[in-house]
Formats: sequence, structure tokens, C-alpha cells
Amino acid sequence: MVLGPQGYVSIVELIVYIPALVTAIIVTSRHGFHRASGWIYTVILCVVRIAGAICQLLSYTDHSDGLLKATLIIDSIGLSPLLLATLGVLSRFADFVNAKGTQIFGMKQFRLVQLLITLGLILSIAGGSDGSTDSDGNVTISGTSKAAIILLIVGFAGITYFFLLSSGYKTAAPRQERHSLVAVGIAWPLILVRLAYSALAIFVHNHTFSVVGGSVAVHAGMAVVEEFLVVLDYLILGFMLHKLEPEEQGELANRAWKNKKRTGNDRR
Repeated sequence: MVLGPQGYVSIVELIVYIPALVTAIIVTSRHGFHRASGWIYTVILCVVRIAGAICQLLSYTDHSDGLLKATLIIDSIGLSPLLLATLGVLSRFADFVNAKGTQIFGMKQFRLVQLLITLGLILSIAGGSDGSTDSDGNVTISGTSKAAIILLIVGFAGITYFFLLSSGYKTAAPRQERHSLVAVGIAWPLILVRLAYSALAIFVHNHTFSVVGGSVAVHAGMAVVEEFLVVLDYLILGFMLHKLEPEEQGELANRAWKNKKRTGNDRR
């Protein structure tokens, strides 16, 4: 089996994401596996990228449509975990500010952005399943994939609004918690570049940005590197922040709406 450039990128992904997965599990265990904490999404992204690298390597010996679809689906869902992890980090910071009596963004706003990103994830998976290639290897992008990236763009805009709003209340949070804004500030341009790559791959009919058979250098420079740097950024943050005890968690971090639903079910 002779590996192409993308094959070598996949090997590098395995080398970096396998230890990153172990680290992500340690960090997530420390802060809790509930989705509002954000770090669970670093685990998900590591798993997704390991699976994607394996599928890519298998494609050198297996040219089936099923494996191609799996590759398309896995590549398309990398953005959502990055956005949801960022939203989780910002929600933690917002809870500390809200506890001081100033509500910078509330549960309804948080849930709306979370819902948009989750729907984008679902549509990305569905769009990857609907994707196909012609005899020349060109990928046909489905309308579902286009709807998915639009939702993710709107979700990113919402996160940007939360970030800018939170930055104005930096001194209202404990000193240690201010690291969250620094981490998001580092991740924001990286996620923007990753989002731009996905948008170009879907809306611009240019072979350079094609998921299958496109420029490996562009893909690595605008997607692979950015994803890993964001994961690394949030894992470092996870070690810097202390674990929140239940009484320290605000309404966003402890998912109060879920608790209300469970209480209602218990009463019934």
C-alpha cells in the first residue's frame, strides 16, 4: 500500500489525537462528563478524528461507497464539537458573572445557540450521508449540508456575541476563571478559519477545497491544525481551572432546565 499526502496527514492525526484523547478523558473526568462543562466535546472530537484517520487509511485498500460516505460524514462533524466546547467554556464564565448579580446572557439564549449548533451537527451527518461523487471524483454537496453550515455560522455568530459581551465583565469573575476568556480568545480565530474552510468546501465550487481529492496542504492548514490547536487550548484550560462543586455551579453549568424536567417526571 502506497500512501498519498492525505495518508501521511492521517498518520500524524493518529499520533497526536490518541494521546490527546487520553488527556481529554482525564480533564473531562476532573470537571464532569455533563455536556454543559464543554470538555466532553474535546473527547468526542478526538474520537471522531481518530476514526476519520482510520477510515482515510482504509480507503487506500477499500474504495467502497460506504467508506467514502463515512469519510465525508466524519470530516463534516468536526466543527460542532469545537463550537459546543467553546459554548461550554463561556457558560462557565457567565455563571460566575451572573452570580454577582449581572446577567450577561441567560439560559434561553444559551439553549438557543446550543440548539442551533446541535441541529447543524445532525444536518451535517445527514448531509454527509447524502453526499456522492461522480466518475471524476467530484463531490456533490447536498442541500442538507448547506443548511448545516448556515446553522453553524449562525451558532458561531452567537458565540462571538457571548464572547464579546463576556469580555466586558472580565473583572467580575474570579481571577482564575478569567483564563476562560483568554482560552476562547485564542480559539476564536482558529475556529473562524476552520469554519471558513467548511463554508468554502460547500459553497465554492473549487477543487482546492474539496473534501475528497482536494488540496491536502489547504485542508491541513485550514482544518486539521486549527482543530488540534483548539483541543490543546481547551485541555490546557481544563488543567488550569479547578473542578466546580455542585454548589458552585450556576444555572448554565448545572443545566437547571434538565433538573426541572427530571423533577417533573418524578412527580408524575
